[in-house]
Amino acid sequence: MPSLSVARNSNASFTPSYVPTILITGATLGIGQSMSEIFARNLHGRAHIILVGRNRAAAERIIASFPTPPSSGNTGAKYTYEFIQCDVTLMKNIHAMAKDLLNRLTKINFLIHCAGINGFRGRVDTEEGIDRKMAVRYYVKFALSYDLLPLLRKAQKMGEPAAVEFVCGSGVPLGIDLDDLGLRKTYTGFKAMAQTPVYADIILAASSAHF
Repeated sequence: MPSLSVARNSNASFTPSYVPTILITGATLGIGQSMSEIFARNLHGRAHIILVGRNRAAAERIIASFPTPPSSGNTGAKYTYEFIQCDVTLMKNIHAMAKDLLNRLTKINFLIHCAGINGFRGRVDTEEGIDRKMAVRYYVKFALSYDLLPLLRKAQKMGEPAAVEFVCGSGVPLGIDLDDLGLRKTYTGFKAMAQTPVYADIILAASSAHF
């Protein structure tokens, strides 16, 4: 693993010739907030950064701390910040957000999943019948990545990088029961926390073939 100074120097040297479009879930707290702030600071506002989360007031405070985007002049570049309020525990919200983005964006370069939830208590299902921990730690990663593949592919066709990053945690390989992937029969809070990163790693590896 590189040292902190090496990582900081690498971040500071990221000066792309294109205008990156960056979408970060869980962007109003913790790792997601830090990543959004680092992108904005190191790119000096020369980016389209989309923060996704539930807390609009927090998002507005974070965006207010970002560098003022420079004037695009006659370049046609779109330097901007925006916030999308979304409860990512519900897949219907994810699909609706993706549909909106597909209609108005020309590409996505970096899709970063930082939304998270922790806890070892019992199962709590959403109205869609998915455990909340599993929804945030796995299902949203699959659903949003799949829905936004067309925008990631468009970035590639422009000759620009396109990448998806999952920030979740270390998985514990307890053995995957293919007959109980949703953990309806064998659920425990610990198992939901431990298995979801493994699920995420598997789907990320499998999806890489589609890029």
